[in-house]
Amino acid sequence: MLTDLAYWVRTFLAFDVGTIKGAPLEPLLEKLSTQSVIADPHDEIKNAVTNLLAECNLPFPVTPYNHEFHNACCQVARSKGYAMETYPGARSLHPFMPGGVVMATTAYAHLDNKSTQIFIALYTAFLIYLDDVFQHDIELVYCFNERFILCQPQDDPVLDGFASLLREFPQHFGRVVSNIMTTSTLNLVTALLLEHETQNMKSSLDAHNYPTFSRVMSGASETYALFAFPPQIPMPFYIQALPEDMMFINNVNDVLSFYKEDSAGETVNRVSNLARCHGVSKMEVIHRLSQDAATCHSQVLRILSPHRDAHTAYANFSQGYIGFHASLARYRLNELFS
Repeated sequence: MLTDLAYWVRTFLAFDVGTIKGAPLEPLLEKLSTQSVIADPHDEIKNAVTNLLAECNLPFPVTPYNHEFHNACCQVARSKGYAMETYPGARSLHPFMPGGVVMATTAYAHLDNKSTQIFIALYTAFLIYLDDVFQHDIELVYCFNERFILCQPQDDPVLDGFASLLREFPQHFGRVVSNIMTTSTLNLVTALLLEHETQNMKSSLDAHNYPTFSRVMSGASETYALFAFPPQIPMPFYIQALPEDMMFINNVNDVLSFYKEDSAGETVNRVSNLARCHGVSKMEVIHRLSQDAATCHSQVLRILSPHRDAHTAYANFSQGYIGFHASLARYRLNELFS
């Protein structure tokens, strides 16, 4: 998810394929390797996406950009003293706000507390900025966690604002949930450093779980999963669903990102790493991730079924999370369904 965050834009797709029906996918990579090959690889990607939506019984909603909410986020950011300059070359959070706005107004549109929605938008915008800084100033990222723990200045005005925002988790969520969100975020920072220090590492064909390990660290999926549940819902009502919720978040993103990544010839991603480790094609990995995402989605719904409010919150989130991908031209999904 984080890699995609750095490139979010305000342009949106202009189609709605609705709820798409499809056949169930094979459950194992070994079985998938025997599936027939579709002549056009884009057709196979399209089938994987439609099967995912059908298995999860989720629509493909497109959400227009909310300029009013964008302005409200910018106003709050300025009131908190965050760097929001707009002149060229400024270290500023302002250019990264659209990605946060889209996330908050799709996946978390069901939250009644507008302050929490704005918090999520700002958090996401900071993550986009962090990834951007990582690309050209690795030292600032290297020092972030240490400086955060020691309450030291970050030597970057935007990252100072990010450190300040992380200390506001308890204002929006319970203590345990806030702690998980904090450690998840710090792990995301560590994942950037891990990526940097292992960029020339030879991939072991026996390290089957490493691609998923690094993927979970880099996506802050614990945080984004927990964002879906407002604080009035008791944490014990939904915490047992967190592992499956996280897998749903990561797998859906990998499946819905694959078309644009494959079209761009990208090979440094979880799908490519899993394909190398298992000795199968990338499409076979995509089918497996899609099936696992659907399985996890069903499991989350079953786990939450005794608690109506938690169940409803996740159901709204899962639909909005699909809508998040549907609403961004970055994913180029309109090319699959045109």
